[in-house]
Amino acid sequence: MKVVETIPFASELIGPLHTQSYRRAGAVARPGEIELGAPWAIARQDDGPIVCAAEEHLAGFLEGSMGAPLAASGGRPIRLRVDESLDANPEVHRVSVAEGAIDVVGAGPIGVLQGVFHLEALMRERGGPYVPLGETTRRPLFAHRIHRSALSPFYVEELTGFDGPPFDLRSCGLAVRYPAWTEEDAGPQTYYHDNHLLRMLEHGINGIWLRGALREFARVSIFPELGARSDAILERLCDLVARAQGFGMKVFLYLNEPMGFPSDSPFWQRYPHLAGVPTRHAAVRTFCTSQPEVLQYLREGTHYVFGQVTGLAGVILISASEYPSHCYCHQSRPDDSAEQRRLIEEGFLCPRCVSRTPQEVVAEVITSIRDGVKSANPAAEVIAWNWSWSFYEPDPQMGILTRLPEDVIVMGDYERGEPTRALDFDYENDEYSIKVVGPSRRFCGVAEFQHSRGRPVYAKIQIGTTHENPNVPYLPTLQKVAAKFQTLHATGVTGMMMCWNFGNVLSLSTETAREFSWDPAPTSIEEGLLRVATRHFGPEAAPDVVAGWDRISRAHDDFPGSIPVMYYGPISRAPSFAFEFDRIGKAFPNSWLLDEDPRGDIVGEWTSPFGGPKVVECYRAVAAGWQEGVDRMRRGLAKAQGEDLERLDREIGVAEICRIQLACSANLIDFLMARDAFLGATNAAEKRCLLDRMEALCRDERATAALAIPLCEADSRLGWHGEAYGPMFTPELIRAKLAGLDDILTRRIPEERAKLDG
Repeated sequence: MKVVETIPFASELIGPLHTQSYRRAGAVARPGEIELGAPWAIARQDDGPIVCAAEEHLAGFLEGSMGAPLAASGGRPIRLRVDESLDANPEVHRVSVAEGAIDVVGAGPIGVLQGVFHLEALMRERGGPYVPLGETTRRPLFAHRIHRSALSPFYVEELTGFDGPPFDLRSCGLAVRYPAWTEEDAGPQTYYHDNHLLRMLEHGINGIWLRGALREFARVSIFPELGARSDAILERLCDLVARAQGFGMKVFLYLNEPMGFPSDSPFWQRYPHLAGVPTRHAAVRTFCTSQPEVLQYLREGTHYVFGQVTGLAGVILISASEYPSHCYCHQSRPDDSAEQRRLIEEGFLCPRCVSRTPQEVVAEVITSIRDGVKSANPAAEVIAWNWSWSFYEPDPQMGILTRLPEDVIVMGDYERGEPTRALDFDYENDEYSIKVVGPSRRFCGVAEFQHSRGRPVYAKIQIGTTHENPNVPYLPTLQKVAAKFQTLHATGVTGMMMCWNFGNVLSLSTETAREFSWDPAPTSIEEGLLRVATRHFGPEAAPDVVAGWDRISRAHDDFPGSIPVMYYGPISRAPSFAFEFDRIGKAFPNSWLLDEDPRGDIVGEWTSPFGGPKVVECYRAVAAGWQEGVDRMRRGLAKAQGEDLERLDREIGVAEICRIQLACSANLIDFLMARDAFLGATNAAEKRCLLDRMEALCRDERATAALAIPLCEADSRLGWHGEAYGPMFTPELIRAKLAGLDDILTRRIPEERAKLDG
């Protein structure tokens, strides 16, 4: 088995380039444009690998996607060259088009490649090998746009396939399946195939991040038993870094250190004095950073990794929540001394760390890692992500910010901590969000602090999809993405991490982000989105598509985006989520993992703070507006042709599956509330009315869920969840759900009616 069999859409990311045609029947050069093709030839003036890749990409694009192969030599020149005097930023490029020659000049080799991508985008907009006369110089608005492969697993060490603690989910006590790293071609050569790296660059991405763990990656003198796999891991990391650098792309490690060990690990038997507190949700003990050996381990471990892999660009650090690490990772310190004593007695507050604040502990962890990284590579970036620092103190967590070294870059969650609403219900957004454009009040506080000291600020965002609907390739709310990038620039953000371990499929969303990441930028959101839509669907269909995205974006404002609703609600499985006529008393499954038992029927536990009826109301309102947007997009089908038509039909499928997920989720909750009322009712007339309601919901659900089957069969991206590393709904799972609905309609409801009539 190969990765393309596990993930069928993998072939779109790692397969041959330029297999789609963007040549439109009837397209011709307009006044002020020239036509490329056989009279032209590439005159590369640099032998470096990135410029060679640019030459190959342009020649392949013109032949494969435009049907206009270039001459091998001797034609009018398309000169590709590097001129470092152009700008200090190597990505800056100048594209000059004249009747007799085209110059693509980069301030560095990566600038040449980005210039080629720009030239190709111009041709896709025109539907043929036509480019306008004139000169344009483009500069990136953001230094770092860091992303991740949609093929790479998170709960398996992605470089070598190690699946023990701290990577595996078993150490967190979760009954889930995680079918990663089973393929014969698993590993970074496939996950980050050269073609995938090129496609990421074409979407404006210039950095990638991988999950690391010092106990596996590093050899340290203080704990000589650690790092047994280090040589193999770092050998593969070195190879990936070298290949990425060959395309002008940087590699960052994501660290959640000091990662604890399972409570029964022999490590704690050898070093019992270093053990911190146990954690409530997993059989894992933290490291106690009050012990100097732990901080030495952080310094020595990061120094080793960055010394061995000299091309690493930096680290991205989570220092609260997530995998158990230090003594305050999941436990704040109450001010009340009696409460402190109680927690110490229960074992959840460290008696050594209680004399210090969580802010001190977080800052010392970041500082120790910073010292290790910088001692090996002073140019490497140390990026401290403020995920869940709000656990310790009010926004913007000045107690941590003021303790960090000056050269640590703070990366803030761009939307968390922002008041918002769904319909008439006010709440605070506390997760990644595409619905909430940002910047949040919390982020603004971080940005103001950093800028007041002349320091850069980065943003953590999601641009593909979020827990709002995690198993589609992207949310077709592209006005939101465009607006987000406009505000990122206005807020002074200079770098960003654009995905977590899901939401990282290259799509129209990442292309939209690219469109708004360069200066000169589109003068308006509509202008930029029309460019994107025109490239894919043609100029006649594009206005309808953009109008549809706009209606969908506005409808999404009423999505009920609380953490309980998004983490434990049914949206990710909705088309295949079984209706339970008989009470099973089971909580809903995790929305982001492949639970062994994906059933559930307890509504109240996950609908906070809205309550079940309000969640249903919001889902139905969003679905209704979404339907209007899908209908508007469909108008474009009559105006598109050839492969433009095929592409548009597929992307309408993405929007339609989202609507189906919303409608199915509303039906499920509505059904369970009616079922619970039916089971609790004693009045026969009331029970009959509730049975009627349940029957109507089952019939509507059967018709709605069935619509998802042909969409999934046509597009393998639909249903896939990147963090779970598997599909949450498939045609087979949907058909099983339909069979269950048929049983309720033909057996269970008639049985209950017969009891009432008897």
